[in-house]
Amino acid sequence: MWSDDLTVGIEEIDSQHRALFQQLEKLLDACVAGREREEVVTMLDFLDRYVATHFAAEERLQREHGYPGYDSHRAEHAVFLHRLQCFREELAAAAPSRDFVLRVNQTLIDWLKSHILGVDKDAGEFLLKKMAR
Repeated sequence: MWSDDLTVGIEEIDSQHRALFQQLEKLLDACVAGREREEVVTMLDFLDRYVATHFAAEERLQREHGYPGYDSHRAEHAVFLHRLQCFREELAAAAPSRDFVLRVNQTLIDWLKSHILGVDKDAGEFLLKKMAR
């Protein structure tokens, strides 16, 4: 899942992105092993904690360096958090099926890749220039 084209060039952010993808890979491995129902809860718990830290780090760097796309970037983070909340609500309403787990995993992978290759790359380019001064 992780590939070097997802690198934004800021190690703090890149290492956090790699950690997110490692967790998504664990969920896929759990699906293969038939443990997806247990792992999806662990995954969502991890994401609740981890993305708060990760998004705060990205947003802090953007604020500190006056990134002009800060507001729209922050809005994308809010969309992701809303998706996590929707998954939580689905999970509370019914036991997780394998289809649910696979849909959660694919949705998260697709969103993260799109987000990183789009707005994170743009922010990374801006921040790298600012940080080099």
